[in-house]
Amino acid sequence: MAPVANRLKGKVAIVTGAGQGIGKGIAIRLAQEGAHVVIAEYKAENAHAVADEISATGPRALAYPVDIGDTDKINQMVKDVVQEFGQIDILVNNAGVLETLPLFDLTPEKWDWLQRVNQRGLFFCLQAVAMQMVAQIPEEVKSAGKAEHSYGKIVNFSSVAGRKGRPYAAHYSAAKWAVISMTQSAALYLAQYNINVNAICPGVVPTPMWEDIDKTQAARFGMQKGEWIQNTVDKVPLKRAAKPEDIAAAVAFLCSEDADYITGQALNVDGGMEMN
Repeated sequence: MAPVANRLKGKVAIVTGAGQGIGKGIAIRLAQEGAHVVIAEYKAENAHAVADEISATGPRALAYPVDIGDTDKINQMVKDVVQEFGQIDILVNNAGVLETLPLFDLTPEKWDWLQRVNQRGLFFCLQAVAMQMVAQIPEEVKSAGKAEHSYGKIVNFSSVAGRKGRPYAAHYSAAKWAVISMTQSAALYLAQYNINVNAICPGVVPTPMWEDIDKTQAARFGMQKGEWIQNTVDKVPLKRAAKPEDIAAAVAFLCSEDADYITGQALNVDGGMEMN
C-alpha cells in the first residue's frame, strides 16, 4: 500500500531502532505520511544517515543516538524531543536484539542482555512517552475520564516468536510474549486518556538481524548461507518473506486516525505464519 499523503501531517513520532531494517522503513513511511520523526538509534552513524535521508525530501527528522536499555537516557530523550518539537504524538517501540542459543547454552548474562532492551527498555520507553502524552491532554479531558479523540499512538514490537515458543530463542520468545502482555496492560490503563496501544508481530523480514540468525543457524545445522532462512520462508503460506515496507504500512495505519478504535491488539504481519 502506498503512503497516504498528509495522514500524519504535523505529528511527532519517535521510532526506536530506526537506524536500519524495519525501523528505518517505519521512519521513512511515517515521514512520507507527514510526520516529523525522531531516529532513536544506538549507532550514531546510522541515526544520522537515516535522518539525513528523510530530511532531504520530507518533514524534519532528528537523529537521536540513545541506548534504549538505559532508563535515564530514555527520560532525557523524551525531554529533549519535547523541547525540540513541543510534543510527542507517536511512539514506535521497535528496538530489539537477538542471539539464537540452544536452551542449555542460555546463561543469566545472555538472558539479562536481551531482556534489558527487548522487555525492560521497551516498557520504560512506553512509560516515559505515555506520561508525556498524558501531560499534553487538557485538564478538563483528564478529569472527565474519557476523550473524544485519540491523544497518542503507541506501537510495540513483538514477533511471531511471541505467539509460539522457539527452541533456539527461549529468551527472545519470553520477551516477545511479555510485549503482548505489556501492550494489553498499557492499553487498558491508557484507555481513560484515549491513547491507543497496539503491537506488531512480524514474521520473516530480510534485515541485518535475520541475516545474522541465518548465519548462526546455518552453521549450527551444517547448511549453506541463506538455506535456513529460505526453509523458513518456504513454510509461509504466502510463500515470500516480508519487506520492511510491509511492516511499515501496518505501523502507519495503527499510528493514524484510521485506527482510533483499535487498542490492545497484536497484529500479525507475517504472510500467514501464525493465525491466532
